[in-house]
Amino acid sequence: MLRAVDPIEAYRRVELDACVAGSDAGELVLLCIAHVRAALSQAIWADRHNRREVRVQALGRARSGLTALRLGVDRANPLADDLLTLYGAMEDTVTANQFRFNRPAIDRLTADLDEIAAVCRQNEAA
Repeated sequence: MLRAVDPIEAYRRVELDACVAGSDAGELVLLCIAHVRAALSQAIWADRHNRREVRVQALGRARSGLTALRLGVDRANPLADDLLTLYGAMEDTVTANQFRFNRPAIDRLTADLDEIAAVCRQNEAA
């Protein structure tokens, strides 16, 4: 029996794969951050509308994006240990929110991601 595929998810996946294939390291970081932010926004929406299943799935995608960021850290970078600690703490926050949603914690995480993205954009422009 064939598994039912959500067409929206399929198109999103194809779009993401195309973006990843054409990106350099800095662009991949920004892409992962955008992925995490979108998932967090969806989780906030789902919490506001009492859609627990949607919230949990969105937080799972956010966690996957953070895992990708952590795995992609260049260990030779002088900031590697700090980034690994930061991304790990972010993953812990997302995991905790899968069980009990804490909007201020998600807002802080989003602000931190915005700061990281801004630094990445500055470095790309330099």
